[in-house]
Amino acid sequence: MQVLDPASPQVQQLVASTHQRFERLLREAEAKAKLLYRRLFGREPSIEEVIDQIFADVSRDGDAAVVRYAELFDGATLTPEQLVVGPEAMARAWATTPRPLQEAMRQSIAQVTAYQRQLLPKGFGTELEAPLGVRWTPLARVGAYTPGGDSGSLPLFSTVIMNLVPAKVAGVAQTVLVTPPRRDGTVAPEVLAAAHAVGVDEVWAIGGVVAIAAMACGTPRLRSVDKIVGPGNIYVTLAKRRAYGRVDIDMLAGPSEILVIADRSMAPAQIAADLLSQAEHDVLSMAICLALDGCGPAIITELERQVALLPAARRTTAEESLTRFGMVVACDRAQAISLANQIAPEHLELLVAEPKPWVAELRNAGAIFIGPWSPEAIGDYMAGPSHTLPTGGTARMWSGIAADTFLRRTSLINLDRATFERLARSGIVLARGEGLEAHARSIESRLTS
Repeated sequence: MQVLDPASPQVQQLVASTHQRFERLLREAEAKAKLLYRRLFGREPSIEEVIDQIFADVSRDGDAAVVRYAELFDGATLTPEQLVVGPEAMARAWATTPRPLQEAMRQSIAQVTAYQRQLLPKGFGTELEAPLGVRWTPLARVGAYTPGGDSGSLPLFSTVIMNLVPAKVAGVAQTVLVTPPRRDGTVAPEVLAAAHAVGVDEVWAIGGVVAIAAMACGTPRLRSVDKIVGPGNIYVTLAKRRAYGRVDIDMLAGPSEILVIADRSMAPAQIAADLLSQAEHDVLSMAICLALDGCGPAIITELERQVALLPAARRTTAEESLTRFGMVVACDRAQAISLANQIAPEHLELLVAEPKPWVAELRNAGAIFIGPWSPEAIGDYMAGPSHTLPTGGTARMWSGIAADTFLRRTSLINLDRATFERLARSGIVLARGEGLEAHARSIESRLTS
């Protein structure tokens, strides 16, 4: 790895391709999936065709399709009754969880709850005391997907907290967790323990595209949800895109990203550690440092030293991630702000001596972590905001999961006569300007009564 100039082809290519990353990952996934699709379907359909087929099968055959695909994709032989994980299993998982992990989960849940309560919007005019108002109503039933199973995905039980505590704060009546089964049909006990601690209402052992289809379409046993949230691989992301419209979704999230803006005020060892905290997630993760004041070489030296000290599995992942999507760029302040806003990263760390003047100019990021005591990793578990955030440049227009993700806004129009008469004449003109005579007459009828 070497320190790059902002005008270098590598940096320019990164900026140009950030918002096309989803399509690039799709092409890679398509190539990897061909052999599997040939075995399962007898031909080589596109990923979209396979997803359409799974949705159609689940819509038609319900639980029978779900268990059939569970065996094909997850290697788990289950009956329809075994798809649901009962509260007793969640309670057992919690009881066998080591006490330090229990306490850490409790503190995380308390911290997330306290933060999310501050995000709840306040309505007005709900008692019909004013001509206009707005009412916020929680969704009735929400489903969250959490990766797991035996596919190589780690059991990210923190995602249960970060996805469903905001839903609980919002007042969602029924929370549903869906996560892949292991080959023996069980679900990772850490995930079940987190579900118990959060107070999740239902847990289902269903993975991948099939899980999204089941939550969207519903089956005789798993009732459909109003909204699906949570991260997954490229197949899960495409399935969520397919489900959108039938149900709502949070976002189309891709592999994790971190962009660190750093100067010499921060120790290179901590900057490198923060970059590796995301590089270890996935070979497709992106870790970028915009280095000010010539601090780039020291950061690269630390990256090379620290990556060699990671456990073997995480080291292999982090090394490939850094090779493919890692970058240290020598910048001045203006260049760093411009690049950060163009890339629109999921996580943006601001590790500079005087961060306050920077914050207003950094417009596009899922979350901004400010100063030496706010590493991205503490945000993954404890800070309070959800760690489910927009990726692939979509922080330009999307926000992360929060309590208001699970609310609907309903306008209340309760005009009195004086307000109506003040607005009516212009309403009639606008209606007739559009050629909608019945609209005009509806308003006009109240002026002549």
